[in-house]
Amino acid sequence: MKEETEKTKMSAGDSFANHKLCGFLCAVLRVTPPIRSEGYSSTSSFNNQCEIFGDGFRSRNGVVLCPLGTGSDSGQCEGGESSSSGGSGGSSSKGRRMSKVGMVNGSISVVHQLHALVSRNCITSDARVVWVEVGEGKEVRAVVLIDVYLTIELWSGWQFPRSGPVAGAFFSHLSCDWDKRSSILSDPDYFMKTFGTSDNIWNLSDCHVLGCKLHYGASDSSKKRLFELHEIFKMVPGVGKQQKSNNSRIAPIDNAFGSGIWEISDDILTKILACLGPMDLTRVSATCRHLRSLAASVMPCTKLNLFPHQQTAVEWMLHRERNFEQLLHPLYIALLTEDGFSFHVNTVSGEIISEETPTIRDFRGGMFCDEPGLGKTVTTLSLIVKTQGTLADPPDGAEVIWCQHNGNQKCGYYEISGNNITGFCVLGKRDVAQDTSKNNENHDYSSKRARLMNPAGKITTQNDVISAEAMKSPVDASFEESVPASRSTRSLSCVKKKLNLSFEDEDLIFKERRVGMRSHKRNHESDIASCVPPNKLVNASYGRGKSSKLRGNPKVDCLESKDTWIQCDACHKWRKVADNIMANSSAAWFCSMNTDPSYQSCSVPEQHFQNSCKITYLPGFHLKGTLGGLEQNISFFISVLKEHCTLLNSQSKKALTWLVKLSADQIAGMETHGIRGPILNSCSTSNGYFNAFHKIFQAFGLVKRVEKGICKWYYPQNLSNLTFDVKALGMALREPLDFVRLYLSRATLIVVPANLVDHWKTQIEKHVTPGQLRVYVCVDQRKPSAHCLAWDYDVVITTFSRLSAEWNPRKRSVLMQVHWFRIILDEGHTLGSSLNLTNKLQMAISMMASNRWILTGTPTPNTPNSQLPHLQPLLRFLHEEAYGLNQKSWEAGILRPFEAEMEEGRSRLLHLIQKCMISARKVDLQNIPPCIKKVVYVDFSEEHARSYNELVLTVRRNILMADWNDPSHVESLLNPKQWKFRSATIKNVRLSCCVAGHIKVTHAGEDIQETMDILAQSGLDATSAEYSSIRYSLLFGGNCVRCKEWCRLPLITPCRHLLCLDCVSLDNMKCTYPGCGKAYEMESPDSLARPENPNPKWPVPKDLIELQPSYKQDDWDPDWQSTSSSKVSYLVQRLKALQESNEEMGFCKAKSNHELDTENSSPMHMRDGGSLFQECSIRSTMTNMKPDKVLIFSQFLEHIHVIEQQLTIAGIKYAGMYSPMHSSSKKKSLATFQHDSSCMALVMDGSAALGLDLSFVTHVFLMEPIWDRSMEEQVISRAHRMGASRPIHVETLAMRGTIEEQMVEYLQDADKCRRFPSQDTPKSVDDSGGRGHRSLHDFAESSYLLKLRFVYTNPETLKGV
Repeated sequence: MKEETEKTKMSAGDSFANHKLCGFLCAVLRVTPPIRSEGYSSTSSFNNQCEIFGDGFRSRNGVVLCPLGTGSDSGQCEGGESSSSGGSGGSSSKGRRMSKVGMVNGSISVVHQLHALVSRNCITSDARVVWVEVGEGKEVRAVVLIDVYLTIELWSGWQFPRSGPVAGAFFSHLSCDWDKRSSILSDPDYFMKTFGTSDNIWNLSDCHVLGCKLHYGASDSSKKRLFELHEIFKMVPGVGKQQKSNNSRIAPIDNAFGSGIWEISDDILTKILACLGPMDLTRVSATCRHLRSLAASVMPCTKLNLFPHQQTAVEWMLHRERNFEQLLHPLYIALLTEDGFSFHVNTVSGEIISEETPTIRDFRGGMFCDEPGLGKTVTTLSLIVKTQGTLADPPDGAEVIWCQHNGNQKCGYYEISGNNITGFCVLGKRDVAQDTSKNNENHDYSSKRARLMNPAGKITTQNDVISAEAMKSPVDASFEESVPASRSTRSLSCVKKKLNLSFEDEDLIFKERRVGMRSHKRNHESDIASCVPPNKLVNASYGRGKSSKLRGNPKVDCLESKDTWIQCDACHKWRKVADNIMANSSAAWFCSMNTDPSYQSCSVPEQHFQNSCKITYLPGFHLKGTLGGLEQNISFFISVLKEHCTLLNSQSKKALTWLVKLSADQIAGMETHGIRGPILNSCSTSNGYFNAFHKIFQAFGLVKRVEKGICKWYYPQNLSNLTFDVKALGMALREPLDFVRLYLSRATLIVVPANLVDHWKTQIEKHVTPGQLRVYVCVDQRKPSAHCLAWDYDVVITTFSRLSAEWNPRKRSVLMQVHWFRIILDEGHTLGSSLNLTNKLQMAISMMASNRWILTGTPTPNTPNSQLPHLQPLLRFLHEEAYGLNQKSWEAGILRPFEAEMEEGRSRLLHLIQKCMISARKVDLQNIPPCIKKVVYVDFSEEHARSYNELVLTVRRNILMADWNDPSHVESLLNPKQWKFRSATIKNVRLSCCVAGHIKVTHAGEDIQETMDILAQSGLDATSAEYSSIRYSLLFGGNCVRCKEWCRLPLITPCRHLLCLDCVSLDNMKCTYPGCGKAYEMESPDSLARPENPNPKWPVPKDLIELQPSYKQDDWDPDWQSTSSSKVSYLVQRLKALQESNEEMGFCKAKSNHELDTENSSPMHMRDGGSLFQECSIRSTMTNMKPDKVLIFSQFLEHIHVIEQQLTIAGIKYAGMYSPMHSSSKKKSLATFQHDSSCMALVMDGSAALGLDLSFVTHVFLMEPIWDRSMEEQVISRAHRMGASRPIHVETLAMRGTIEEQMVEYLQDADKCRRFPSQDTPKSVDDSGGRGHRSLHDFAESSYLLKLRFVYTNPETLKGV
């Protein structure tokens, strides 16, 4: 046996000289045709080599091995995926989808995958039989050991030439346990010894790999349940799974110490730790393990004690934020060749990496998914306070520039390339919002820029130059000082300036001016000198003589002043500072960094200066007679260009090129008589148009003037021996300009739905020590500057609508200029509510943050067929590298395998959410009272039933007349192309269960006359009474001759019987009138095809359908004012009983001018199984005498109006919270409901179903069934939550015999929900143009419409039907 094995190895080595053995697997195949077991035993066939043959293998002795599930051994291997084959239609589309998850011809069998890869020269294989088993019915199965070889070019960057996804799926089954392979080849009984029994060879998964751990065999029902998304969510960590026992203690190093901290009990230590601030607590917890474990349960500066599940969540969230690491990429598997070479294969794409181990960086944050009502807001506040003061971490490689803010706070910022920021567009530091120059063409935009510091620190000699002051009137010169909005913007680098001011005796007499809101005292003479009246002309030099008199100011001698000025990066106001305030002139500077307390706020008016003195240094200029291209000028031009990069269009680039190419003579001309600007095609300064390059030129320090309609450019006034540095500008234009600035922050940004802003503010005020958190609410257009937002607050609250409005691909929002310590999305599942790329999603992804959290009790909609795509936008926000930021990996690695119910998709999803999600469930907690649910079926009143039937009639008539319920008919509501109309119809039918309405139906006179002419041709006398009766019934409605029920749109049969829709639909082949039975003229599908129905399904009664006239119908119009609702009558009855109970306990009855009208009460029926719901006989006298309060929820505004109307009539005081109420009105209503004991009901819709704490409510009425169970859970959780002290009673109201009853039965039957998608529902063959099914409601709509029936309030009528 050993000799044979050695020969086999030698043979294989010769065949695969340029390949390496990379792995093996054991596949199970069927021996065909069946042979006698004694003729093909394990011993005789062991190590029998096989070759590829057909779809399987053929051994050397001629035995054919076929894949399991195939019935022929003569088929030829197609050698590829169905995606590569030609053809069209649905099968090809399905093949393309399946090939992306490794399927070949719809199969995940490794045998088919092997054939596809070998046929395309992707791999080389060697196979041999290692075990044979004979089962019941003489079926023989063989285990084949398949060795897989790859070319040695793999280590030179070789990749699979084709079929990458198939290769990835195949290689995921490979094993590199070479000892195991040696044992298999040397021991014929290896499998019997390993598995013990032969059951494994007969109970295989679909991949046909023996002992596969990636797949498994399971029944359809259990498999369906395993792939329910909300069942998977229940497997994430929750209460108890994250808790750790604390066995640590503090002990002295030796016994020499008599006393110490080890003698203090844990209770006392915990109380001491509770007195510390967040940063002190962090420092103490870092000293030893025991103090760290005690500090974990301490929430500093809060007024609450967390429940165990909340403490667990805080510890887990802190762990996620502090312990991030490099992880192995989840889609790659490590393989090792037989001779020790390692490589990795992507199991989704088939990509091969041979150099290094592929890894991803774990993101910091996750999804906090406690069920609604378990205190996620309080838990999150505890996390915020516990980490207060922690600074965000900059990206790797970013150079942080540190500075002081507000005197003592250490802050920082960094600049990074816009290409390294997700979603960022490279813009200037502020946007040019409007053109302020249209009415001020002669203004000097760079007057402030003249106050600059000589970089060399020297005072240069001032030469006599032509002063630009002569070109200005005194009014113009002073107007420059008073229009700060018109001056040019400064560069990203803060600029320091220094003035050389000579004070001469009695050259200028000036008056003191009060600046801003209050007069600031000046500590040195230059401050006083800077307070020059804006309407006075100022000379080139100024001073104060001994005879000058100012209010209380001493006399001084002549002096020279050297002032340093800096412009604030936020408000762009100039401030005078000490010379040594900032060593780095390129660093950012803000008013808050000023050492003068009087000017530490951007709201303080700007300090004024005298601009008539000579300027000895100006960025962008150099001394005459010296070489240009100065380094500081290059940096200056680069920063200006960065700032104005949004203005760098084709025109501005041409203008900059023109400026760079100016000759020395032309440059000198700008100092004296000016130079005409570049002439561009769209330059139209005469009509007020402001070119983009004008802003850039003015930012360089040049001055624009329009003289006689001609735009000219000048030097700024008062330059002393300086000229423009053209050479430096040319060098700056060659540098990259895509850097943006981000401010490192200690703040947490909380994004919430608009109705939860007040909720968060209230929770902070209630649970956090006053003054502990600096909170800013950003809900409107007014926002502080980026550095203030980053450095002045601990918590910033904004809304999703604000987030959406802030997104602009060409303009960086202030929120995007901050590197947040943490971003939290409350009710973050709204990001996934739309599968499209929304503005708020792009904005959320683009913002920079060290930690990212999603708070939601319902990660995805909880419909019977929850869709996984809703989860991917959440992962994108979290910046999850493997699946969130890589759409292809998400689709191929999780989405498609999961939808195909493949185990690898489920296992990857489970691994992902178990890593980044935590969820506590109410069933695991003991301190929440029970929630008792029941369904109440209500009967229609006669008037309401008539309204409902009117709408049902139009819907059913449309479906029936479209070739007898044929979904292929283009005008049928069942046609996939009619999904919008169908959805609107479903909504109207549901609304008609709650509110009465009507459809205006007008006859088409010509159609009715055409129908009557056909009847006349068939023998009906046009002058007879029967003719007139039929015509009248078609025009205005009539009674059915079979059931005697009146109907608005009767159908006339060819045998002249007027029947209602129910009676006609009983038989599509003959008349259903008793005693008639005349057959209709049937048309077969072969002859029925026509443009409106190209693919008919079945024969239809041609003469019956063609005989019916058409009617003009308007949209269904709800009429809530005149609705007599059975549901509301039942609701009022229940509320009256609760109101009486409240009165018995001593609560005052609300005053009202209306009395309850009980005469029109409708009979109410309880659903079977209502015994589970027990009326609570012991009222709130056992719980501090609290009154019973009620939530009333409806999804329809018209229904809410009916409810409010009837509650008012019944004398029941209520409050309302629903759209489109203003937020202030909602807040007032909520306060009334919370604090007024006589207000017992809150009427609400979905806009108020998130985040509210109404734990005092005892009853919840759902006025109609809710399809999305997550929405239902959100509504109920307003009352059933932490803090509730009494059982919560929930009643869902549904109208009997309607679409609502169908919905309730469907939602309560979990097995039916799982079975429905696989049922053969009517579909059109040509689905082009239709919308893809996005929820199970889309699947069920057709079923709902087909099952629509009339509601009969008369039992006798029902018997007749």
